[in-house]
Amino acid sequence: MPQVTEYVENTVRVHEKNCTQETLRLHEVLVERLGLPRFNLWFGQESSIRCEETRIIFNVKNRFAIDWIRSNFQQEIEHALSKVFGKTFPVDFEVVSPEQTKVNDPKTPLKPVVVPSIPRPHCPLQNNPFQTANPARSNDHVSRPNNAARRFSTLQTFIEGLSNRLACRAAALAVDHPGQINPIYIYGTTSIGKTHLLEGIWSAIRLQRDRKPPLYMTSEQFISSFLENIQPGSSRSGIQSFRNKFSGISVLLIDDIQYLSRKDATQTEFLYTIDTLRNQGVQMVFTGHRPPKELVGLRNEIICRIESGMVCGIELPERELSLRIFQNMVAQRQLPIGQDVCRMVTSRLGVHARQLSGALNRLHAVYLTKNEPITLEVAEETLSDLIRIQRRDVRLQDIEKVVCETFGLSEQALQSKGREKQITAPRMLAMWLARKYTRSALSEIGRYFGDRSHSTVATAQKKVDQWVDQNHPIHAEHHGITEMIQKIEQILQSG
Repeated sequence: MPQVTEYVENTVRVHEKNCTQETLRLHEVLVERLGLPRFNLWFGQESSIRCEETRIIFNVKNRFAIDWIRSNFQQEIEHALSKVFGKTFPVDFEVVSPEQTKVNDPKTPLKPVVVPSIPRPHCPLQNNPFQTANPARSNDHVSRPNNAARRFSTLQTFIEGLSNRLACRAAALAVDHPGQINPIYIYGTTSIGKTHLLEGIWSAIRLQRDRKPPLYMTSEQFISSFLENIQPGSSRSGIQSFRNKFSGISVLLIDDIQYLSRKDATQTEFLYTIDTLRNQGVQMVFTGHRPPKELVGLRNEIICRIESGMVCGIELPERELSLRIFQNMVAQRQLPIGQDVCRMVTSRLGVHARQLSGALNRLHAVYLTKNEPITLEVAEETLSDLIRIQRRDVRLQDIEKVVCETFGLSEQALQSKGREKQITAPRMLAMWLARKYTRSALSEIGRYFGDRSHSTVATAQKKVDQWVDQNHPIHAEHHGITEMIQKIEQILQSG
């Protein structure tokens, strides 16, 4: 019978002087809530917990772990605190390496709390086909995308923001520490940067001469290649030939795995591929349009494999991020387009990168025709039909209703003569939205919101633009104005 110590490898350390029943119990509850694999992965071998009078401090191994824990485990931590202490505490995080931990108190040894390590994933293969592949053969078919003429994106050109930060750092992790978290799954709606990240990982790996080549493919390419090798009349070694495509690689990148849905034979081979490559330490990064649980038609075994790694969602970009993306597009083409035009385009044409690229193509064509800088008037005329199609019919009443509901104001508050800050700031925001979403003149907007002059509306528009530039909170109890505007716009655009 094997000794228990064979399974005790990764331990979570607690300072002996802080090793109270409460901290030990907190560890136990977190393990119960998160499951042992996720707990060991994110709270790590070097982690510790300090309990102070007014707060709890988690020491974790790196900044990446802090961001992930804050984004994904906040509720679990609050639940554990409430269960152990009967109430919640403010939670802080610090990055402390094992060496730093020992230096903090050299007289106090670290007492390990024994936690079983994550068992190595079981591989159902008795004979590994990758071991029989000829290592001297050419890897051109896996080291270069199928469309070799196409220039792949890089991570350096990916614009990071709040909506995509976790996915961006996961991509960097796949490059710098391959196989540490496996697989990585990035999901989100179309045109928000999923493919860009995959291409960026591919490009970064290609620059590392000491690494094996990466393999990038779409799910359609995976499906078609697999089916070609199992068709009647193909050689007996057809399936082996397909599997050999994945030998000798360092990273596997597959885009849009939702298209594997309801293809049983292909999913079986995909599952085989995941298990084989994970056991070989090959980093895998997949993308899809929805969270794993919402990938209808995908087998539970695949979903479980994905969830055992790292799942990163990319939200629609915030307004400031859209502006930075468009400015970057303009800079790459070296076009004479001012900041006022950039702001107009990103505020009126939505947030998807492909929409912004299409708008820029039009402006570029006009510039080539006239050979003059693109002014705001020229841009509005050039993009007028796109703006009209993009925007649903929003009325002043719609804006008033949504703003009042968002800020908890009475129905007539924005039309009142009140000058309290809790009313004036939302009123200015409503005027700003009216300028963006309606064709009402300044004077009409002013009359609607409390019989004010057109100059008051113009001043409100400039003021809100300043708030947006600084992501300034409207009230102390609210988040930054960018998040507030995004929330209101989603309601207005959805009707």
